[in-house]
Amino acid sequence: MTLKNKSFISSVRFLAVVGAVAASISGCAKTNVSDVGNITETHPIQVTREQISITISLPESGGQLSNDDARRFKSFLRDYVQRGRTQVTVETVTPIEASAVLTANGFRAGELNFISDVTIPAPNAILSFTANAAIVPECGDWSDNDSFNPSNLPYDNFGCANRRNTGLTVADPGDLIQSQPISGGGAARSDAAIGAYSTPAATTTTAQ
Repeated sequence: MTLKNKSFISSVRFLAVVGAVAASISGCAKTNVSDVGNITETHPIQVTREQISITISLPESGGQLSNDDARRFKSFLRDYVQRGRTQVTVETVTPIEASAVLTANGFRAGELNFISDVTIPAPNAILSFTANAAIVPECGDWSDNDSFNPSNLPYDNFGCANRRNTGLTVADPGDLIQSQPISGGGAARSDAAIGAYSTPAATTTTAQ
Protein backbone atom coordinates (compact mmCIF):
# COMPACT_ATOMS: atom_id res chain seq x y z
CA MET A 1 0.00 0.00 0.00
CA THR A 2 1.37 3.39 -0.98
CA LEU A 3 2.00 6.22 1.47
CA LYS A 4 -0.71 8.27 -0.25
CA ASN A 5 -3.36 5.57 0.31
CA LYS A 6 -2.35 5.19 3.97
CA SER A 7 -2.72 8.94 4.46
CA PHE A 8 -6.19 8.89 2.89
CA ILE A 9 -7.33 5.99 5.10
CA SER A 10 -6.03 7.77 8.21
CA SER A 11 -7.99 10.90 7.29
CA VAL A 12 -11.18 8.89 6.83
CA ARG A 13 -10.71 7.19 10.20
CA PHE A 14 -10.11 10.56 11.89
CA LEU A 15 -13.31 12.03 10.43
CA ALA A 16 -15.24 8.95 11.53
CA VAL A 17 -13.95 9.32 15.09
CA VAL A 18 -14.83 13.03 15.13
CA GLY A 19 -18.32 12.25 13.88
CA ALA A 20 -18.84 9.58 16.55
CA VAL A 21 -17.73 11.96 19.30
CA ALA A 22 -20.04 14.68 18.00
CA ALA A 23 -22.94 12.26 17.88
CA SER A 24 -22.20 11.14 21.42
CA ILE A 25 -22.12 14.72 22.71
CA SER A 26 -25.34 15.65 20.91
CA GLY A 27 -26.98 12.60 22.45
CA CYS A 28 -26.23 14.03 25.90
CA ALA A 29 -27.78 17.39 25.03
CA LYS A 30 -31.14 18.43 26.45
CA THR A 31 -34.19 18.60 24.23
CA ASN A 32 -36.21 21.67 23.22
CA VAL A 33 -33.16 23.71 22.33
CA SER A 34 -35.44 26.45 20.99
CA ASP A 35 -36.74 26.99 24.54
CA VAL A 36 -33.30 27.57 26.06
CA GLY A 37 -33.47 30.55 28.42
CA ASN A 38 -37.26 30.87 28.10
CA ILE A 39 -38.03 30.60 31.80
CA THR A 40 -41.69 31.50 31.21
CA GLU A 41 -42.02 28.12 29.48
CA THR A 42 -39.81 26.04 31.75
CA HIS A 43 -41.21 27.55 34.98
CA PRO A 44 -44.76 28.76 34.21
CA ILE A 45 -46.92 30.73 36.62
CA GLN A 46 -50.50 29.50 36.56
CA VAL A 47 -53.30 31.97 37.22
CA THR A 48 -56.49 30.63 38.76
CA ARG A 49 -59.58 32.09 40.38
CA GLU A 50 -60.61 32.04 44.03
CA GLN A 51 -63.53 33.31 46.09
CA ILE A 52 -62.77 35.87 48.81
CA SER A 53 -65.49 36.20 51.44
CA ILE A 54 -66.09 37.70 54.90
CA THR A 55 -69.07 38.04 57.20
CA ILE A 56 -69.59 41.26 59.14
CA SER A 57 -72.20 42.47 61.59
CA LEU A 58 -73.91 45.68 60.51
CA PRO A 59 -74.17 48.32 63.27
CA GLU A 60 -77.62 49.17 64.54
CA SER A 61 -77.00 52.86 63.84
CA GLY A 62 -74.32 54.88 62.08
CA GLY A 63 -71.53 53.37 60.01
CA GLN A 64 -69.06 52.38 62.72
CA LEU A 65 -68.13 48.69 62.62
CA SER A 66 -66.90 46.78 65.64
CA ASN A 67 -63.15 46.66 66.12
CA ASP A 68 -62.82 43.07 64.87
CA ASP A 69 -65.14 43.62 61.90
CA ALA A 70 -63.38 46.90 61.03
CA ARG A 71 -59.98 45.15 60.96
CA ARG A 72 -61.20 42.31 58.74
CA PHE A 73 -63.18 44.69 56.53
CA LYS A 74 -60.12 46.89 55.97
CA SER A 75 -58.10 43.85 54.86
CA PHE A 76 -60.96 42.73 52.60
CA LEU A 77 -61.26 46.19 51.02
CA ARG A 78 -57.49 46.41 50.44
CA ASP A 79 -57.51 42.99 48.77
CA TYR A 80 -60.43 44.04 46.57
CA VAL A 81 -58.66 47.23 45.47
CA GLN A 82 -55.58 45.22 44.49
CA ARG A 83 -57.11 42.33 42.59
CA GLY A 84 -60.87 42.63 42.44
CA ARG A 85 -62.20 42.93 38.88
CA THR A 86 -65.84 42.14 39.52
CA GLN A 87 -68.48 43.65 41.77
CA VAL A 88 -68.65 42.67 45.42
CA THR A 89 -71.69 40.51 46.09
CA VAL A 90 -73.43 41.51 49.32
CA GLU A 91 -75.91 39.02 50.75
CA THR A 92 -78.08 40.44 53.50
CA VAL A 93 -81.68 40.77 54.60
CA THR A 94 -81.22 44.56 54.95
CA PRO A 95 -79.59 45.79 51.69
CA ILE A 96 -80.38 49.48 52.25
CA GLU A 97 -78.68 49.54 55.65
CA ALA A 98 -75.77 47.50 54.29
CA SER A 99 -75.27 49.93 51.40
CA ALA A 100 -75.05 52.89 53.78
CA VAL A 101 -72.49 51.15 56.00
CA LEU A 102 -70.28 49.84 53.17
CA THR A 103 -70.14 53.13 51.26
CA ALA A 104 -69.35 54.94 54.50
CA ASN A 105 -66.38 52.62 54.99
CA GLY A 106 -64.76 52.96 51.56
CA PHE A 107 -66.74 51.19 48.85
CA ARG A 108 -68.28 52.95 45.86
CA ALA A 109 -71.93 52.26 45.14
CA GLY A 110 -71.12 50.88 41.69
CA GLU A 111 -68.80 48.27 43.18
CA LEU A 112 -71.59 46.59 45.15
CA ASN A 113 -74.21 44.09 44.01
CA PHE A 114 -76.87 43.36 46.64
CA ILE A 115 -78.74 40.09 46.98
CA SER A 116 -81.56 40.02 49.51
CA ASP A 117 -81.24 36.75 51.40
CA VAL A 118 -83.70 36.10 54.20
CA THR A 119 -81.72 33.05 55.34
CA ILE A 120 -78.94 35.31 56.65
CA PRO A 121 -79.90 36.51 60.13
CA ALA A 122 -79.78 40.24 60.77
CA PRO A 123 -77.64 42.18 61.29
CA ASN A 124 -75.11 40.00 59.39
CA ALA A 125 -73.96 40.60 55.83
CA ILE A 126 -71.79 38.31 53.67
CA LEU A 127 -69.40 40.06 51.28
CA SER A 128 -67.63 38.14 48.51
CA PHE A 129 -65.81 38.69 45.22
CA THR A 130 -63.87 36.59 42.72
CA ALA A 131 -60.14 37.27 42.59
CA ASN A 132 -57.14 36.07 40.63
CA ALA A 133 -54.58 33.89 42.39
CA ALA A 134 -51.14 32.70 41.28
CA ILE A 135 -49.87 29.13 41.48
CA VAL A 136 -46.08 29.45 41.50
CA PRO A 137 -43.51 26.83 40.47
CA GLU A 138 -41.72 24.75 43.08
CA CYS A 139 -37.95 25.23 42.97
CA GLY A 140 -34.96 23.31 44.31
CA ASP A 141 -34.22 20.83 41.52
CA TRP A 142 -30.43 20.44 41.73
CA SER A 143 -30.32 17.06 40.01
CA ASP A 144 -28.24 18.37 37.09
CA ASN A 145 -24.50 17.76 37.15
CA ASP A 146 -23.00 21.25 36.96
CA SER A 147 -19.48 19.88 36.64
CA PHE A 148 -20.29 18.15 33.31
CA ASN A 149 -22.43 20.12 30.88
CA PRO A 150 -21.24 19.46 27.31
CA SER A 151 -24.42 20.99 25.87
CA ASN A 152 -23.77 24.30 27.68
CA LEU A 153 -27.52 24.66 28.25
CA PRO A 154 -29.09 26.11 31.43
CA TYR A 155 -29.70 23.64 34.25
CA ASP A 156 -33.26 22.59 35.07
CA ASN A 157 -33.60 24.93 38.07
CA PHE A 158 -32.39 27.98 36.12
CA GLY A 159 -34.78 30.95 36.47
CA CYS A 160 -37.17 29.15 38.83
CA ALA A 161 -36.59 31.48 41.80
CA ASN A 162 -37.18 34.53 39.59
CA ARG A 163 -40.52 33.21 38.38
CA ARG A 164 -41.57 32.08 41.85
CA ASN A 165 -40.82 35.50 43.38
CA THR A 166 -42.73 37.22 40.57
CA GLY A 167 -45.82 35.12 41.23
CA LEU A 168 -45.63 35.68 44.99
CA THR A 169 -45.17 39.46 44.85
CA VAL A 170 -47.47 40.56 42.02
CA ALA A 171 -50.39 42.52 43.49
CA ASP A 172 -52.94 41.21 40.98
CA PRO A 173 -52.01 37.92 39.27
CA GLY A 174 -54.56 38.85 36.59
CA ASP A 175 -51.95 41.29 35.26
CA LEU A 176 -49.95 38.25 34.15
CA ILE A 177 -52.78 37.49 31.72
CA GLN A 178 -53.89 40.98 30.78
CA SER A 179 -52.73 44.22 32.35
CA GLN A 180 -55.19 46.85 33.44
CA PRO A 181 -55.40 50.15 31.51
CA ILE A 182 -52.97 52.90 32.44
CA SER A 183 -54.43 55.54 34.72
CA GLY A 184 -53.29 58.97 35.83
CA GLY A 185 -52.08 62.08 34.02
CA GLY A 186 -49.75 62.26 31.08
CA ALA A 187 -46.00 61.90 31.59
CA ALA A 188 -45.26 65.21 29.80
CA ARG A 189 -47.32 67.17 32.32
CA SER A 190 -45.67 65.34 35.23
CA ASP A 191 -42.20 66.06 33.83
CA ALA A 192 -43.04 69.76 33.47
CA ALA A 193 -44.23 69.97 37.07
CA ILE A 194 -41.15 68.17 38.37
CA GLY A 195 -38.89 70.37 36.28
CA ALA A 196 -40.51 73.57 37.58
CA TYR A 197 -40.11 72.32 41.15
CA SER A 198 -36.46 71.37 40.63
CA THR A 199 -35.48 74.68 39.02
CA PRO A 200 -37.23 77.48 40.92
CA ALA A 201 -37.21 80.96 39.54
CA ALA A 202 -34.08 82.99 40.36
CA THR A 203 -34.41 85.55 43.15
CA THR A 204 -32.56 88.79 43.63
CA THR A 205 -31.60 90.67 46.75
CA THR A 206 -30.97 94.35 47.22
CA ALA A 207 -27.89 95.40 49.16
CA GLN A 208 -28.67 97.45 52.25
